[in-house]
Amino acid sequence: MADDFRQGSAPFFRQSDTQFSATLHRISALCMLLILPLVHYGARVLFMVIFGIIGAVVSEVIWQLAAKNPQTFTDLNAVEIGITCALLMPACAHYQLVIFAAAAAVLVGKMPFGGAYRTPFVPSAVGYCMSAVCFPSETFTYSRLDENVTATLHAFSYDSVEVGYSQLGWLRQGEDPFTHINEYILGEVAGPLGTTSVLLLAVAAIWLFIGGHLAWQCVISFSIAAMAVSFGAPYNTAGSLVYIFYDLFGGSTFFCCLFMAACPNYCPKLATARYIWGAVCGALAVLMQHFGANEAGGAFAVLIMSPFANAFDGMVWYFRSRGISYKSVKKNAKERLRYRMKTQQERELDEIQ
Repeated sequence: MADDFRQGSAPFFRQSDTQFSATLHRISALCMLLILPLVHYGARVLFMVIFGIIGAVVSEVIWQLAAKNPQTFTDLNAVEIGITCALLMPACAHYQLVIFAAAAAVLVGKMPFGGAYRTPFVPSAVGYCMSAVCFPSETFTYSRLDENVTATLHAFSYDSVEVGYSQLGWLRQGEDPFTHINEYILGEVAGPLGTTSVLLLAVAAIWLFIGGHLAWQCVISFSIAAMAVSFGAPYNTAGSLVYIFYDLFGGSTFFCCLFMAACPNYCPKLATARYIWGAVCGALAVLMQHFGANEAGGAFAVLIMSPFANAFDGMVWYFRSRGISYKSVKKNAKERLRYRMKTQQERELDEIQ
């Protein structure tokens, strides 16, 4: 009987929600980000999402058929991957690019490691990074918003669409994007479909937090570290603190923070480890945006750091098991401060007692 069980290593955690309900909640948050893109670009946005879902689901079905395993697409994880990859694409991208990103996420970043939540990588980050490396010009060329965009951007074909770059793209080229804050709120800036509206990103973050499917510690530390690095290593055109805002919201950085870095399935489980891991991801994301080959620093940072999530948990647990933690350091600091504030007579009385 004893041989039927194996002792696991601490720490241990209890999962209150099913993976299906958690995935469904994240899909609903992703769908919130479709509201303004549908207004700006029309029905083409829905077709991009549909093709992203088809690319992810069909890839998973084919993999399981080839491996002679039971089908697992009903857990909706492939649907979440397809929507995420679609929201990271420009509105003027060909549908083949969305299918490629979703299929790469499943076939490279998910299934070879055992399926959903067993992979050390965030699958959607794998798909987006592969599209950024293989097709950079199409991945980072966005359609500009004007009164004729819905007329020229059809569902299955489009005429000559006026294209441009995101705010990060302009900054990387040494130019000032000159974007008003109202344009960010309403998603009227060039960029990936699901990342241009600060208002919708805030609503999605609140929705994930209410449902308990957001590692908010990662969001806080990611944002603070990203802003700190952006302030310390500004662009050549930097002359205002508004560029810190561009670094966080001018591309896909904050979207990757919410739906990749702050996903409880891929980030550390301990709160302290989440703070540290999120800060490293945020700092690395901005550094890669400033000095990397493209503007997808957030996705590349998560892709690099996600295999080390458990290591951060182990590091924090190692120090806690030896009495080294934030609470113990805070307690010792208070005791030292209280001791130094005492008079010499009070110290002598304490030693006698």
